[in-house]
Amino acid sequence: MRNYFFIALALIFLGINIYHLDFENFFSEDGKIALIGVVACLIAIVLLLILVYSNKINNKLKEKD
Repeated sequence: MRNYFFIALALIFLGINIYHLDFENFFSEDGKIALIGVVACLIAIVLLLILVYSNKINNKLKEKD
């Protein structure tokens, strides 16, 4: 349950960083920071999803034993 909370939090931060992106000039000073934030949020979401699925697989393996 805690993992889903962190996924939701990462999605909120992703939305905030996309809002701050300057689509006309990605490589301005503020644009670079927002772009790094977007990439970091996407990486965090992928890692958390891997964690959720690995926990599900682990629980299924424990049920078989």
